[in-house]
Amino acid sequence: MADSSHRDMNGDCVVEYDASLARSRCYSEKGTTETVSAYEVIGPGQLRVTPIDAVTGQAKAPPTEMRYRIDEDWLLIDRQFAPSASSESKQPTALRSVSVRVGAKDNAHCDPHGETHLRVGRSPASSLALSVPRGWQSFLVDPAANRNLARTVDKNLFIGAFVPIDTKAQAIEPSQLIVVVDDVRPGPVPVRSFEFKSVKERFASELGAARLTCDQPDRACAFLQMPDGVQIYTELAIVNGRVVMVSGTDRQSQSDGLSHLEKSVGTFVQRLRSDNTK
Repeated sequence: MADSSHRDMNGDCVVEYDASLARSRCYSEKGTTETVSAYEVIGPGQLRVTPIDAVTGQAKAPPTEMRYRIDEDWLLIDRQFAPSASSESKQPTALRSVSVRVGAKDNAHCDPHGETHLRVGRSPASSLALSVPRGWQSFLVDPAANRNLARTVDKNLFIGAFVPIDTKAQAIEPSQLIVVVDDVRPGPVPVRSFEFKSVKERFASELGAARLTCDQPDRACAFLQMPDGVQIYTELAIVNGRVVMVSGTDRQSQSDGLSHLEKSVGTFVQRLRSDNTK
């Protein structure tokens, strides 16, 4: 933004490219919308993109130019906007995005995820897929209305919160809770083992009273025992170029709380990886 702030956003979108056209389909609570743009490469790493009418093929707006880079399976786009007259303005000065290639052999990959029924609230959603593991159910609470959940989600992309399937629907603070978020702090870049090193360094610097329990090229874990007996286990992991944070809370003060939480959190990490394989 012109005032030096930035905003993390995400859309439930897929884009199909051919030699000259890009067809984008995006899902929102209002339904699915489709836009078509013509594009041409005008120089190394440079694109000119023109929105067009899908029926007539005529331009709907003036063309814009942007930079692009292909990094393995990821497409990175950088678009600059005209500067605002005010340094305090919330008008964007740049838009940076990252998208990942998916296999065309599965038709389901060519459509947005649509309504997942995993979460409620208006906070930005992740584009990572997740099917709920057996024995668990969604805990449909808006992070904006729950202080503890809001603290865990922070400014990240909320995927969902989950409780054991036998948890009472009216529970305000369930005895066991899993929270899954898409960590946006690495920025609009693909995260692999090399980039994950800085993620782990930041994670270690933020541990406080928690202790690190694993440090692997694609995974970092920490465990915290609260004075009131509440146990919290958090795992960061790479999933399809993104960093997911899965946090498990146990309020039952079990003697084997760590191993129990490791198993529960690990189940969700494994499911995320299997649901998002290319």
